[in-house]
Amino acid sequence: MASTAIIYPAIAMFALTLGALLVLGISRYKAIARGDVRMSYFRTYDTGTQPARLQILSRHAQNHFEVPPLFYIGVLFVFVTDSVSSAAVSFAWLFVAMRCVHAYIHLGSNNVRHRFYAFIISLIFLAGLWLTLLISLISS
Repeated sequence: MASTAIIYPAIAMFALTLGALLVLGISRYKAIARGDVRMSYFRTYDTGTQPARLQILSRHAQNHFEVPPLFYIGVLFVFVTDSVSSAAVSFAWLFVAMRCVHAYIHLGSNNVRHRFYAFIISLIFLAGLWLTLLISLISS
């Protein structure tokens, strides 16, 4: 397997993050233009309120800077230690897929139970990625 195969899921995760940030930015711009929120709110985030939808979008964008950095670090370690395997690439893609499911739920129905399950499953796949790295390092 080509060692660069592990990079593609990271690019996909970056695209998902970029998409979340773009949606948030456009939504904020539109909310300000409609008068739903004052621009001054975004100076300190404590003067006034923002619509609930913006709060969800903000929280969703923030989510992309919590667990996903552990994914990027895992991908980088797998790549630089020449530990790329079909298992590592599969776990990486499965993590990204579950983050897409998580995004779909969070920005759609926002069913907390379903969102939690998607989150936990994504963590399991992330752990699988790190476990393949550990096994590769121990066995070499």
